[in-house]
Amino acid sequence: MHNGALLFKDTGVLTMMRDRILKELLSGKGDPKIDLKDKLSGLNLNSFFTFPAMILFEPSGSFTEDDEKHKCTEQIRACLEPLVPLGSILFIDDDYRIGLMLSWISKEVIETIHQQLNNRFKFPINIGVGSPTAQLSDVHNSHQQALQALQNKFYCGTGHIIYYSELDSYGHLQDYPLAKEKELFELIKSAEDSIEIEQGVHHFFQYILKNGPVDIKNIYELTIRLLVGMEKRVLNDAEKISAYMGYEIMSIVKMESLEEIKRYVSKYFTDLKEVIARDEQGSHRSIIKKTIYYMELECQHITLCSVAQKVYMTPTYLSLLFKTNTGITFIEQLTNIRMDKAKDMLKSTSLRNYEVAEKVGYHDSRYFSQIFKKKVGVSPSEYRESVGN
Repeated sequence: MHNGALLFKDTGVLTMMRDRILKELLSGKGDPKIDLKDKLSGLNLNSFFTFPAMILFEPSGSFTEDDEKHKCTEQIRACLEPLVPLGSILFIDDDYRIGLMLSWISKEVIETIHQQLNNRFKFPINIGVGSPTAQLSDVHNSHQQALQALQNKFYCGTGHIIYYSELDSYGHLQDYPLAKEKELFELIKSAEDSIEIEQGVHHFFQYILKNGPVDIKNIYELTIRLLVGMEKRVLNDAEKISAYMGYEIMSIVKMESLEEIKRYVSKYFTDLKEVIARDEQGSHRSIIKKTIYYMELECQHITLCSVAQKVYMTPTYLSLLFKTNTGITFIEQLTNIRMDKAKDMLKSTSLRNYEVAEKVGYHDSRYFSQIFKKKVGVSPSEYRESVGN
């Protein structure tokens, strides 16, 4: 009987034929009438395994072109070839993952391979390990398990060995936690720095996963809903967002791990915090401007309480806001306004000093004269004489 592999003198063609046969084997849809061992032997592949199992390797990260990912996968395959046990089978599937079929008695080599790959490549490589099967015809089940193990990189992080036998079952998110979203929003507004926001995001997702891992699709949906909800809260809470920047939904669904999503969400919320702060600063400037306008308009009778009512704030908060934004107190500003108006009257009218004092809000003319001399450097009478009125 001729060895079928001898018909393929081109090693590239032989490799393609092997990959095709192996993908057919792992699909579980091959013709049961054709002996799998004959197929493998016909391509110079080992057909005798002791509890065969599947291991899948995939490079982590985003690739802009399929050719780029394929080239990367070929490099990993070339690195693996001298490391795998004798008789094991390597191949590349349609999604540019590398499959390794080996006997379970050689499973210790997986740790060694992992270390070698870490030393060889700068990017992380995910490794999913299926459970061993009793016979070769069932190895497609191990392959499906290896795929599920790879998916769990979402929770384990990238660059790790993930065994299907160690996976927890996924739950489903029943109700979206609106109360937790509101808590997170309030935290973002009051946060002192990005670290506090990161901790808030971590606690939000920790709450989601309090009963164990949730179906990954649910996490993507929840993350998008969180960003949409936060966006609405910010736009409703702020008077005007001039520097608002949106999020990229497609970027989120392409993220490989929960940690990557949390980093993205934390960065987005940190940037959003800066936008909120800028909006608050603009709003505060507007309030201060209105406050000074009322002070100038009604300096004779104005008080902190009366102007606070006009700008819809408590007197205490307005006082703090005024000092923070202007560097002087409300009373200092009011005194400056009154003195400027008094100088104008002394310069341009023949009103007596006590009359000027009353018009700018002082019923005690002696007290008015003391304040005027302290601020201007001369008494009201001396000032009037110096300007020639």
